[in-house]
Amino acid sequence: MHDTYILHIASWYPHEESPYEGDFVDRHIRCISTQVRGIVYFGKAVNKPIVKMQISNYENYKVYKRLFQRAGSLSNYSKYHALANQDINTIIKDHGIPVAIHCHAGFPGLSLSSALAKNYRIPLIFTEHSTIYQQEKLSIKEKLIFWHLNKYISKADIVCPVSSAHSESISAKCFVKKIDVIPNVVTNPFFETLLKKSPSPSKLLHISSLDNDQKNIIDLLKGFNILKNKRPDVSLTLVGNSNITLVKRLIKRHKIDLLDIKIIGPLEHTAIPKLMTEHDLFLLWSRYESFSLVIAESWASGLPVLCNESGGITAENNETLGHLSKNYTPEGLADDIDRTLNRYDEFDITEIRAYAQKRYSEVSIAQKFGDLYNSLSIL
Repeated sequence: MHDTYILHIASWYPHEESPYEGDFVDRHIRCISTQVRGIVYFGKAVNKPIVKMQISNYENYKVYKRLFQRAGSLSNYSKYHALANQDINTIIKDHGIPVAIHCHAGFPGLSLSSALAKNYRIPLIFTEHSTIYQQEKLSIKEKLIFWHLNKYISKADIVCPVSSAHSESISAKCFVKKIDVIPNVVTNPFFETLLKKSPSPSKLLHISSLDNDQKNIIDLLKGFNILKNKRPDVSLTLVGNSNITLVKRLIKRHKIDLLDIKIIGPLEHTAIPKLMTEHDLFLLWSRYESFSLVIAESWASGLPVLCNESGGITAENNETLGHLSKNYTPEGLADDIDRTLNRYDEFDITEIRAYAQKRYSEVSIAQKFGDLYNSLSIL
């Protein structure tokens, strides 16, 4: 007799060539595993493949990871399906038929997930993270990915966007049977750091992919440059695990003053909670977001956030949690940082943490997934 388990098909997941890719998916699955045992399948085309499938055991879930040789995009997609079907047959032979399929991020795993759910007549849950539904312009490759998502998303019994804004974007472009918004999870260490409040706030922080197309790094830097004329004491720390070289080129090209700008990375996720407590204000100046986990992590660390409304949870920001900017220009950014630092004494960092604890903690998200599975009579 086999145990009850959820089969998670993860389109994004940490791996040897990209240890931070989809780490938020891993955190979701760890939360879910507190409710019901799970088995994770992840396949990825990489430059240096490991021919043998990797199997890792964790407290209440098991990960099967297949890394195969990178080729052209269409070849990658075909090979993914060919290998995945073999691998999943092995998983089901060893563990039995799952009670449900849970797909995390739609490409390339949603087509595979929908076929499995149909074949075994079990529910299909789809947690989506991608910003592709919010992007105004798509490359040819992105158009093909969106076609894939739009074709298969209607087959999911429940679609779980990670924010209300993300839900609206998906619903506007795709037909879905049912939607249940479940946010990304903030791990316990962010709630366990010692809360600190500076008597003279001046340290600004930004953490992201540093992708200028999405995160608008250049206007963030220009705004900081303008701010320096008003507040010579301010400093800015930029943290990213990619695109650092590109950011340095942008700084040079646009003649941004590097004085009091610190660029660091790659940085382990475990190092971020302490880093946040060493700063006074978190900045996000994106063009679009599906969730923006780093905002929730900032609030969990008691750190006020200044952002523009760009989707995800940015619209939740208010004068208690930081500041939601309405002037999306470098000049507007500089003025709003100045005003927010001027009223820094008003922020109750304990209440900011409590807000995040209620909405994004591991316990809160695990309960949301437990309720979701109960609604499908899985548990």
